[in-house]
Amino acid sequence: MKATLFAASLVLVGAVASAQPLFTDSLPKEEFAMRRARLMEKIGDGIAVIQGTTETGTSLKFRQNNQFYYLTGVAVPRAILLIDGKTKRSALFLPPRNEARERSEGPILTPGPEAVQLTGIESVEARDQFDAALKAATSTPRKAYLPFRPEVLGGASVSDPRQRWAASAADPWDGGLPRETLFLQKVKVAAPTAEVQDLDPLIDALRFVKSPREIALIRESTRLAGLAMMKAIRSARTGMFEYEIDAIGDYIFKVHNQHGIAYFALVAAG
Repeated sequence: MKATLFAASLVLVGAVASAQPLFTDSLPKEEFAMRRARLMEKIGDGIAVIQGTTETGTSLKFRQNNQFYYLTGVAVPRAILLIDGKTKRSALFLPPRNEARERSEGPILTPGPEAVQLTGIESVEARDQFDAALKAATSTPRKAYLPFRPEVLGGASVSDPRQRWAASAADPWDGGLPRETLFLQKVKVAAPTAEVQDLDPLIDALRFVKSPREIALIRESTRLAGLAMMKAIRSARTGMFEYEIDAIGDYIFKVHNQHGIAYFALVAAG
């Protein structure tokens, strides 16, 4: 009975899942443009560079890292963002179209005019153009701001990937460098005149103050989560395990959230 209930819950969760939109519907593109403009004020004549996370490698829906998503609203694996404080323009670099992946996951944002229109980012180019763009932006010495912390995914806190970093470094059978460290090293090689600075404190300061849209989004996400929690509690029966209650709550949350209001709500709101 317990196994049947759990399996049925998972089926229902899958039934209400939808393809990822080309661009988020949690907030309008103007909200992300405002965030980038505020960041430009903080970096002055410098540049900011941040990379998106990699593919999930599973059937789970792709989940962009929090830092990248906050500035773009774009959920595409291996995307790179370059913000130029001097020109007041941003450039997004995306992998080329992958038709095989789209057949299983739905349309994915790709370089070109449509992506510019959807995202509000001034330039959306192929990812292999990033190297040339970075070198052009740093042809004269200037500050380049990059995240020093590990990327944060989902409900994790920054301490979680840091612990993974430390464990890998101390493991004699691993010892690999984190992806973020490798990216920093490659940027320094490609742009030797750049004075690399920590981007994290600047984004932290932006996220500390919420806009009216962000506040409304957090309230709605909290309301939906509360409905799911209460209905899951009412569905609890003697002898059920915690994971079974979680599955019911997750399904109810998705049913209440049919229009995607809260999927990335807390991340979009900072």
